[in-house]
Amino acid sequence: MSARLIAIAALLLAAPLAAEETPAELADRFERALVAGDARMLPLAEGFRYVENGAELPRWEGMWRTTTAIAGDAGFPQLDYRVELADGDEIIRVVEVIENTVHGVMAYRLRARDGQIASVEMLPIREEFGGDRGGTLTLLQPMLPHTMDGALVGSSAALLGARERTSEAVIRNAMQFYFRAMTADSPLLRTMALAPIGFARDCVRLDNGQPVTGVADSGPLDPEVPAYRPYALGCEQQLASGFYSNLALGELEIRAFGDEGLGLAFVRLDQPGTTLAFDAPGHGSVTLPGPRGAAPGADNAAQFDGRILANMITPMSVNGVFLFAFSGTAITRIEAFYRGAPLGWTAMAAAD
Repeated sequence: MSARLIAIAALLLAAPLAAEETPAELADRFERALVAGDARMLPLAEGFRYVENGAELPRWEGMWRTTTAIAGDAGFPQLDYRVELADGDEIIRVVEVIENTVHGVMAYRLRARDGQIASVEMLPIREEFGGDRGGTLTLLQPMLPHTMDGALVGSSAALLGARERTSEAVIRNAMQFYFRAMTADSPLLRTMALAPIGFARDCVRLDNGQPVTGVADSGPLDPEVPAYRPYALGCEQQLASGFYSNLALGELEIRAFGDEGLGLAFVRLDQPGTTLAFDAPGHGSVTLPGPRGAAPGADNAAQFDGRILANMITPMSVNGVFLFAFSGTAITRIEAFYRGAPLGWTAMAAAD
């Protein structure tokens, strides 16, 4: 061996080993690589998997090709939503993002192994809008009552400011019963599911950045029942009213972070399309919005007038992430981000 090689070998042996990167540091690197569209800068474990919307993709496909900016980028101060939750070798983030010019939120779960990235599962929730070139609307996805509007996402400060350290058992129990109440198909079952849950008096729920509780000037869901205004109700009252009777629970993964005072759920809610109306206590039968065929004698070619109408009766699934803030034993704030998909489509696989 030459003197030069011996010297290099000695230096390598004497140099301290680099410390393994934490999952948070790996997630930071992942986000930078996503914006750069280049995974070569990442320490990827053998067998690395990238999953987007439930489908395993090559590392160069999907959001690798479209991501323009992520919350925290100096050139995009309008991106201000970021929540991070860590559990051992796993980190979950819900982060505001821009893809090309389309605004939205991405929820992803990164798993580390021996200081390398073992897998990333991604759920992008993109804004929905019309336009001269078709916008982002699709003929295959019924419109949700509250689709993503990037301009309304805002900051995560309100969610993070509404939480206090809480027992993980309290968080997990409350979230389990919340989704039971949400998808219960009778007033009795809803009442039973709501009993173990505590709600703060000023609890607020936002769906895709839009308030869906406590909206005093909101209109009726059914014009024939003007007194029933579900978006004017509080968190508990809205659940008790049966507003979500059109949904069934498909998949649910609950994570509790007691030190953070936060709960997170990856959820698939199924809309089978079999519930066309429901009984709201004190109001009687309420008809859900959605298509019911052409009006007699109408000109079918002229019926679409450009409006985007909520559709709560066509078969579909809703995939999303729900974030719950807790204070003591009470839910103080709920922020949900979700998107529509064909019925039965699960976008985030359950944790191993």
